[in-house]
Amino acid sequence: MLTLLHNDMEDDAERRGFYEVAYGNQLRFHEGDVISTNNQRRFAKAQDLASVTVKILYTSTIMTSIYLLCSIMLLHGAVNYKKEYILPWTLVALINLLLLIFAISIGEGHPSVIDLFNGHTMYHFTSSLLLASFMYAIATVISFSYEISSMQCAQQFADERGERLLLLDHAAHSSLLSAAQLNKLSNGTRTHFV
Repeated sequence: MLTLLHNDMEDDAERRGFYEVAYGNQLRFHEGDVISTNNQRRFAKAQDLASVTVKILYTSTIMTSIYLLCSIMLLHGAVNYKKEYILPWTLVALINLLLLIFAISIGEGHPSVIDLFNGHTMYHFTSSLLLASFMYAIATVISFSYEISSMQCAQQFADERGERLLLLDHAAHSSLLSAAQLNKLSNGTRTHFV
């Protein structure tokens, strides 16, 4: 059984173009001038990929939680029609945008990240699409919040105007009644007063 395994390892090494195969616990090979252990190479590659994956997961979790917190804050502000929530949300969203740009630029330096996207072209396309959608979301939310606040201002102005018109109408109605009563009194005889 061990001989069969050893022969398979030698055949595999010859197919890959390895120059030296040693039998033992590990397969040793060298390509050109670099001599390394196959298991160590696989472990280093897997470790690099795992560390990049963990970093991506942590970064995406942090960014998602921050973005969710900001969205909840914005929705709370939109429901309560409070304009003061717009500026902090915008600042946090812009900071998240800068962090995203920073993460994209760092990811470009890792070959394992580029390999996840099948090359630089797809990585750049996906990154630009992600950035464009994030900027569009920021612009949409800011536009929506300003529209809500302007609608609130217009409604408040209309309410004040309506109250003033109602007061003017009431005053005019009262003054018309007073004028009619004064006219009736001035044209009336003394018997009306008795």
